[in-house]
Amino acid sequence: MKINIVKSKKGVGKAAAEAILDLLKSEHANIGLATGNSPIECYDTLVQYFSKHELPKYWHFFNIDEYDQVPIDLEGTCNAYLQERFYGPLNIPENQIHRLYAETFPFFEQNLHKAGGLDLCMLGIGKNGHIAFNEPGTPFGSVTHRMELTEASKQQHGDEFGGVGNVPSHGLTIGMKTIMNSRRILLIANGPEKAEMIHKALTGPVTESVPASILQLHPALTVVLDEAAASRFQ
Repeated sequence: MKINIVKSKKGVGKAAAEAILDLLKSEHANIGLATGNSPIECYDTLVQYFSKHELPKYWHFFNIDEYDQVPIDLEGTCNAYLQERFYGPLNIPENQIHRLYAETFPFFEQNLHKAGGLDLCMLGIGKNGHIAFNEPGTPFGSVTHRMELTEASKQQHGDEFGGVGNVPSHGLTIGMKTIMNSRRILLIANGPEKAEMIHKALTGPVTESVPASILQLHPALTVVLDEAAASRFQ
């Protein structure tokens, strides 16, 4: 495990983007993309870079989670977030984008496996330790599945839907096994509200009650934190 502590949220995004750009050295790259507050500056940095440099045709992007039973272009969805912040600004061809939603869900794991799995999976972490939409209690052996969202997750995402009551009840997500099969994992977090959980996940027992704790066992985990999120490590 490599932990990189930077001064600010902007620094987290820049460091995350640099980790992704390191894949330019590879002949092929399948990249799992996170959404939420933490990666915003990462996508800003990538858009700035690829507005001046050609995006490799051999890069493929996989949405790692999505809300279930809602249109994927609805404001607040993971796909709408990525379309607005990354796919759209760079006009990324559709054949390089692999969206997770009701129609693709039954075949998503199979298609990802056929593509060779994820070379890098970028993750945020929820206040309850969830990664993607893998809530506490998700089996470590799980693959892509449908998940009932906890109240804690709904509270976390309430602003995206104009109130907690509007947050969909279920999500679609790649599984814990899918994540751990990634060749590299990039975990990012910022802000004091993440400090307790990030410390617990990375130093505490490996348990399904804290989904992110399994990342301790990955041989190529990079963690990027701002000083506020890393306060328990100092």
